[in-house]
Amino acid sequence: MTPFPFSKSPATVLPQAPPYYLSNFGYWDGEISYATAGLRFVSEFAEGCQLEEKTKILEVGSGLGGSLVYFAKKYNPKKLSAINLPGEQSDFAKQLFTENKIAVSPFLEGSWEKITTLDDSSYHYVFSLDASYHFKNLNAFYRESYRVLKPGGRLVFTNFQITEKKKKNFWWLYLPFLIPKGNLKLVEETIQDLKSIGFKQIKEENWTKPVLYGFIKYSENLPASLKTFGKVLNWFTKQFCLSYHYYVFQK
Repeated sequence: MTPFPFSKSPATVLPQAPPYYLSNFGYWDGEISYATAGLRFVSEFAEGCQLEEKTKILEVGSGLGGSLVYFAKKYNPKKLSAINLPGEQSDFAKQLFTENKIAVSPFLEGSWEKITTLDDSSYHYVFSLDASYHFKNLNAFYRESYRVLKPGGRLVFTNFQITEKKKKNFWWLYLPFLIPKGNLKLVEETIQDLKSIGFKQIKEENWTKPVLYGFIKYSENLPASLKTFGKVLNWFTKQFCLSYHYYVFQK
C-alpha cells in the first residue's frame, strides 16, 4: 500500500477533526496531534494567500474533501469546485459534502487535466494542497491554472523542491512517492517557470520545518508502515536535500 499521504484511500489510522477530514502532511508548529495539525495546515494555507470571503475557489487534488468543507464554513465562498482522482477518497468526499450540505460544483473525477474543461477566467483562486507535485506535466498545470483564473486571481500550492541541482539525477528514487520525473526542481526554477507564464510571485515560504519535520517526528508513534515512511522521508530531506515550500502566485 502506498503510505500516507500519497494514498488514494482514506487515512483511517490518523485522528481527524470531523467534519474536516484531511490528507495533508499537517502543520506542526505547536501541534502534537494530527487532528489539529491537519486542520492547521489548511488554516495556514488559506491565511497565507489572504483568502477572501464570497469568492470562487477551485481545488485540484481535493482528497477527502475536508479542506473544501473548511473553506465553505469559514469563508462562505460564492462557488466551490474540485478535481480529484476517482476512488475511495472521492467517494468519501462526496458523502461528506452531502452530510454537511455543501455544494461543490462541478466535482470532476479524474486527473488534473480535467481542468481543461473549465471556462477561462472563472475562478478567484486555484488551490492544490499536497497534490500538484504528483501531476504529470506540471508546467501545463500552471498554464491551465493561469487560464482559468480571473485577472488578479491566485494560484496557491505546496511543492517539494531540491536544494542542489545535481540531485535531479536521482529522480527515479522518488517514483515510489508518485513524484514524476522532472517535477523536482530548485526553488528558483519553479519561480521562473511560473513567471514565464505570466504569474507574479506573491509569496514563497519554506515549510520544511513546520510540515515535513513535524510529520516525521509525529510518525514515530504511528503504525509500522507510516513509521517507516517517516524514516524514509527524513532520509530524503537529509541526504537528497529535499525541502517543502508554500507558494502564492497572482495572475
